[in-house]
Amino acid sequence: MSRTTTEAVRAAAFGFAAVALFLCLVYDRADGARWDVLAALAAGAVCAGVWAFATRGEPVPAPGPRQWHGLPSVLPRNPVDRFAVAGMLLAATAPFAAYRFAAHGEVHDGFLVLGALPLVVWLLVFVPVLWRLLVRRLPERHRLLAQDAEAGRVVAVRFESAGAEWARIVEEDNPRLIDPRPEIARMLKVRDEHGKWYGVQGLLPGLFGRSTVGEVSLFGARFKGEHIWIMWPERWEAVLAVARRQRPPAYPVAVVSETGEMIWGYAAIDYTDRYLTDPANLRPTVPGLAGRPLRPRPAFRTAVHGRMYLRLAVALAALTPLLLDLVSGAASAWLGFLAAVALADAPFAASRANARVPDPTRWTVPPVADLRTGGGAAR
Repeated sequence: MSRTTTEAVRAAAFGFAAVALFLCLVYDRADGARWDVLAALAAGAVCAGVWAFATRGEPVPAPGPRQWHGLPSVLPRNPVDRFAVAGMLLAATAPFAAYRFAAHGEVHDGFLVLGALPLVVWLLVFVPVLWRLLVRRLPERHRLLAQDAEAGRVVAVRFESAGAEWARIVEEDNPRLIDPRPEIARMLKVRDEHGKWYGVQGLLPGLFGRSTVGEVSLFGARFKGEHIWIMWPERWEAVLAVARRQRPPAYPVAVVSETGEMIWGYAAIDYTDRYLTDPANLRPTVPGLAGRPLRPRPAFRTAVHGRMYLRLAVALAALTPLLLDLVSGAASAWLGFLAAVALADAPFAASRANARVPDPTRWTVPPVADLRTGGGAAR
């Protein structure tokens, strides 16, 4: 199935979910079965299933032909992810809509308000998330890098990409002897012309919306074994002066492939001075040449999307008796509350799984390194 078709099916799933949500918010629960809402939910579920079937195990596309014209002077922000915005709006409003639909007219108004109040607060929490998705403001350090690139000069080094690595490290001060929980570092692993290794991490962790972990994994899988460029700001000393007092204490970078695709990231202060202090690495950028933000290519993963689908199925199962007008009163309110909780947890379930379970088709997963033992022995 082509990318255009899968994206159309994915958009249809969001569209049918939005129709069901609109019907629940606009029209109060009336006597008789609500076949209109059930039909919208069923159509959305079918589209979601078709998308999952069509994209499961989808291979990462190979890079296009090299068209290297030099270092770009225009480093754009990531474009607005319309699916992320739509998903965020649905996640924000669906729990409130489900509970209100189930409890309105079925319980005392005091209980209705008591149950709806935390769901209204939940909705308001999403306002800054929506702002971040739409405005896409870069951190100050990355804006400095973008300004230096536009001004015509940056520090840049050509590397060979070794792909994305999911490193698990037990820190030296970890006190647990049995099953110590390792720290997880997800990075793009690269090697310079002298054989020295270096790593770049994603711009910011993604909870709702476009995941930067996904960007690193896709870039690493697509350009593994290819040559890429890492760009730092020419004014790196100014960054260093404040980086030690901020989180994360790292340099801003832009990673650019030789096909022109790019991602934003951070690079640790350690092991970076060898590149920044070499005058040969100060390079000009090409006026008017723009990098292309990496286009996301979502695909179904059972470990991630399966957990979200399970919660959505629980919500649908809880709402079905209400929509068929089989229950009323307190039972209706409790089923609505169960649906609201399942809907609220669905995006978190996917986010937690995405942060804990690597995709072996996109990540290299080395053994756990225990830094408390000599040489960081793996286990």
